[in-house]
Amino acid sequence: MSLSSSKSMSLMENTRALNNLTLDVVGKLLGIILPAKGMARCPLPNHDDRTPSFEIRHQGRRWACYACDMHGGTIDLVMAYHGMEFMEAKNWLIDRSGLYVDKSKRSPLRTKNFKVQTHSQSPENAAITDETPPDQNVYKELLARAPLRETGAKYLQKRGISKQIIDRFLIGQMPGFTEIQELIEKFGFDRVQTSGLLTKQSTPSRFRPILPQAAILFPYFEGGEITYFQSRSMNDSDKKNRWRNLNHRRKRIYNVDVLRDSRISRVAICEGVLDALSSTQLGCEAIGFIGVSARLSESEMTSLRGKQVDILLDWDDAGEKRAAALRKDLARFGIAATRKTAPRSGAKDINDYLREGHVSI
Repeated sequence: MSLSSSKSMSLMENTRALNNLTLDVVGKLLGIILPAKGMARCPLPNHDDRTPSFEIRHQGRRWACYACDMHGGTIDLVMAYHGMEFMEAKNWLIDRSGLYVDKSKRSPLRTKNFKVQTHSQSPENAAITDETPPDQNVYKELLARAPLRETGAKYLQKRGISKQIIDRFLIGQMPGFTEIQELIEKFGFDRVQTSGLLTKQSTPSRFRPILPQAAILFPYFEGGEITYFQSRSMNDSDKKNRWRNLNHRRKRIYNVDVLRDSRISRVAICEGVLDALSSTQLGCEAIGFIGVSARLSESEMTSLRGKQVDILLDWDDAGEKRAAALRKDLARFGIAATRKTAPRSGAKDINDYLREGHVSI
């Protein structure tokens, strides 16, 4: 199918159809072997996945890599595998899958027979569509049982985060097994598990929290209510397991309420919670992505109109590439964003910059 003929398909129609392809089919188009369901080794570039961490679910149409901290559907897999933007990945998949619409018969989108071409491996964080709303009562109770202890306060201060910022963002520290057991006794196992606080293998008689004991606990607020948690280990040397997210809950944007606050005229877009906190401490309110590939919705981008927008993603190859793409996305909504250049000091992110002793951006 040519790119020109693909234009007859509506944007929503071909997106829905492409995401309805199974991942084993898309894997063949990419030149990789994926099962129809279950666990597999992660096929993404630069991930030496010796222990399978890539899960395929939802009838073979959704995936998640728990080590890469990425998930999505078929289009997202092409984006992550080839480093493409959304429309580029869609057109790549349309060309190779043979999807078309027979308008004369008003039939639903279907797939032509096609010969799979294999390719050698080469280098919208999609939402989980079947989740229940955030259980704010469970989350409030967890945070009430998770005060920040001396060890956590010292760790954050070592990262340059002030007590004022710690108090403002209600940062806590994961409690022990007893507190989680009490949470289950109060709300019930099913409710706590649905909230994403337990591992997938947990049962009512044998359960384990997904967020490690004593890890720094960051609540995510939307409209003043807790909608998500993320934790960070204080062991900086364990890069693979430093950050943990809720189990099978849609990843969210940290401090997202600043986007819709009309009193805030300047917003920074950062990679991660610590960088968002660091930017805020340096005088620029900020949001934080979970992973460099995270995306803003159209309404979130629209809410940035009239604000000064600084892009403070990490100063590495992935951050620079994502920053360039993000500027283009924002420009489509009439937003001129500024990509801040890397400091001469060699700081790799805004938290490094803060720890160097700077007081403003």
